Amino acid sequence: MTTETDTKSLSSRKSEVFRHVAAHRKLERLQRAWKLRASALDLYQTLQLPPKRQSQELDKSFVGSIDPFDSLPLPATTEVYHLLQFDQLYISPALDHSKIPRQPSSTYLHDELSAYGFLARIAAIKARCADFGAFHQALKLKAEAMRRLREILPHMNDITRLSRAVMSLMYAESWCDNYQAADVHLQLLGVMNNRHGLETTDLICILHQDIQRATLTLARTHFSMQDKIWNALEGDFIHSFAAGGDLEAGPQGPFGWILREMTTAFTALDVLQRSDAPRNIRNAAAIKCLHIMGSIVNHYHSTSDTVEKYTALAVLYRIRRAADMERIPLCARDIYDSGRAILPRLRELLIATSHDEPAMRLWVLSVGSMAGDSWFKQEFSHLAKTLGLHDPAAVSGLLSDFEFSTRAGLNLEVG
Repeated sequence: MTTETDTKSLSSRKSEVFRHVAAHRKLERLQRAWKLRASALDLYQTLQLPPKRQSQELDKSFVGSIDPFDSLPLPATTEVYHLLQFDQLYISPALDHSKIPRQPSSTYLHDELSAYGFLARIAAIKARCADFGAFHQALKLKAEAMRRLREILPHMNDITRLSRAVMSLMYAESWCDNYQAADVHLQLLGVMNNRHGLETTDLICILHQDIQRATLTLARTHFSMQDKIWNALEGDFIHSFAAGGDLEAGPQGPFGWILREMTTAFTALDVLQRSDAPRNIRNAAAIKCLHIMGSIVNHYHSTSDTVEKYTALAVLYRIRRAADMERIPLCARDIYDSGRAILPRLRELLIATSHDEPAMRLWVLSVGSMAGDSWFKQEFSHLAKTLGLHDPAAVSGLLSDFEFSTRAGLNLEVG
């Protein structure tokens, strides 16, 4: 028979167990929160300084009385002036050579919400070129940009301003080689685009940055959209061709679609160079070209066929060269040099393959030779001689079959 004391003892033990379980669950929740917070700090704080110290250093370094551009919502300081000057003299002129249109620096610098993140981007690029002390500037400016973004986020209803503030931080993190943090910003931009729809010009810049990261690191793209959205964005480019032109025509065979995609990208780049093409068609052409590059780099990761892999890499590199997205000279060095990742992998795949089509292999070797790589040049020369191609005109004719056979008959209606 259970006594009153036993009952109380049992009840006490049960209560103790319940308290222990509740405490354990609370601890698990706290640990998850701590891990999430630690992860966020790892992503956003590349410099381990206390937030107050960062703010103090920023205030000390970036508060002054010299205002080179009265219209900018930035502190009038010598450091800011030097960064803006570096952008005007070096960065913007170099990157403006790309055929893919992107927004001017003023798009970000004239808005106080995005200006600090964009200044951090300029400082990070400057640090890569010559002034390594500018990297510390970039870290302080990133911290200030994040502080301002956190403050205004609960009250911000302007999606365009918000997206550009996040974009400026994405640029800064990318130039600091902090791709994990940049990817967090990219994911947020993806959510904003899916829920609200971003400006087409902003999407072009986001896709361009995503393609550059994916190609430079030989990884997959991270920014995704539904097929119906891609179709809507690219529609003006696709529909601008007369009935006589067919973007689906061209090289056949098992890898023909990759080559057809390349020629479509070339056509899109041609449209971007036409001053008489309406802006909506130019924007659609830019989206199409970037979409093709993203699809090809993702296909490289999806397929197990070595010939498909090296064809995809060669096409990707060829489009980048045609778009002036590759090896851009800036301050006596080249930026966006994806050849460092692509060419060694391309060489490995070619060495591992022995029963591929000679003409295809010759074209891939010619693409590798564009980068000035001696191995590709020697292999190209050797294979051309083996195929009996001693006349440069004959070699050029064979190679052009891979690149331009779909372009005949395409007629863009710009009226």
